[in-house]
Amino acid sequence: METRPFGRTGESFPILSFGGQRIVDEHNCTEEEAIEIVNAALDRGIRYFDTAWIYSDGQAETRLGKVVKHRRSEMWIATKTWDTTRDGARRQLETSLTRLQTDYVDEWRLHNVWDYARLNEFTGEGGALQAAIQAREEGLVRYISISGHTDPQILVEALNRFPFDSALIAVSALDHFILSFAEEFLPVANAKGVATIGMKVLGLGSLTHEVERSLRYAFGLPVSTVIVGVETMAQLEQNLAIAESFTPMDDEERLAFFQDIISLVRPDRMAWKATDWDNPTEWVKRGAKA
Repeated sequence: METRPFGRTGESFPILSFGGQRIVDEHNCTEEEAIEIVNAALDRGIRYFDTAWIYSDGQAETRLGKVVKHRRSEMWIATKTWDTTRDGARRQLETSLTRLQTDYVDEWRLHNVWDYARLNEFTGEGGALQAAIQAREEGLVRYISISGHTDPQILVEALNRFPFDSALIAVSALDHFILSFAEEFLPVANAKGVATIGMKVLGLGSLTHEVERSLRYAFGLPVSTVIVGVETMAQLEQNLAIAESFTPMDDEERLAFFQDIISLVRPDRMAWKATDWDNPTEWVKRGAKA
């Protein structure tokens, strides 16, 4: 499988990485199955594992931790804080470390910065960014990251405020058509040496009928790696097969793919670009700086 440099960290990872949100009961994945899937991913060369404090009330981190306990040296662990405050984020980090059964994480992210108000909370006085800097000084966190699904310019502004080591961004083929991180954020991040992790590759299920082309599209972008969530061994095997045989799409293939999926470019199929995730009927508007 192709590997790529991970920004300025000196690390490199395979193009396919592991999204840890779906190895939970909510997605009909038992604990035994979750452990088997994570071990299989490691055995096949995947090293980068993404999770978050908020996923399934901690079950996602806890299940990943059952493998981390035995194979920590083989794994790059990235998790996230939802709380925007320094003290609240610190508590979430400590909880994450306990669940993950480790004394440090490789990457800690400010989770889902959807507007400038949330960015201001994260990066302002008493914000979670201060907790991240302190945790890095203490050796609890190696690298500081940020994630965003919605407006690429918010994350561009984030990079202007702080030298984040990495960014987790939405890069599905559907995202090509509106508020595109590939178009607006990746050139800025790559110029600054910021590692980039692609997500939302299957569009929260909107593109599950197009797994191969969706992954090939995402792998073809200038990202460091791409995380894909799985809840079955069959899904993992399918993703690995696509990654291991990856060749970039040519222009005609990409155009045909866009033509086949453009009818899905609407708020109810792209909730992460909508004004209300739970009732996605309108596109989000670019926010004014708060």
